[in-house]
Amino acid sequence: MNDRRREIPRATEAGFGLIEIAVSMFLLGLLAVALLPFLVQGVTQSAANGMLATATQLVNKEMENARAQTTCTGLTAATFSVADPRGVTLRVARTVDGACPTPASSYPITVPIAVTVVRADTGAMLSSAKTLIFVAVK
Repeated sequence: MNDRRREIPRATEAGFGLIEIAVSMFLLGLLAVALLPFLVQGVTQSAANGMLATATQLVNKEMENARAQTTCTGLTAATFSVADPRGVTLRVARTVDGACPTPASSYPITVPIAVTVVRADTGAMLSSAKTLIFVAVK
């Protein structure tokens, strides 16, 4: 009838053994332990970059608020605190380095403005900027 022989698999060709699986799991574990410091460093760096991005946005916002002022008396020093999305409190300080002159004949002038963002818990300065604001009237 059917003269073809059926081949019976040998015991050595049956598949993966328990030892091969254990060795592969051990090697995967070693690889995971070797890469764990890179993962921790990446998460830490990501959090630091997020805080720097928030600080830079706050500086830019305060600079735009200062540029929006059209009078010298509108440019005032201000300090306030903001909590970033991670819960860290950031202190924003806008300083005016010049005083408004009283005689109206001395206008237009430029007034130096500086904005800094400091981390409240460590006191580390995260971002800062300085600019001159053109003021036409008192």
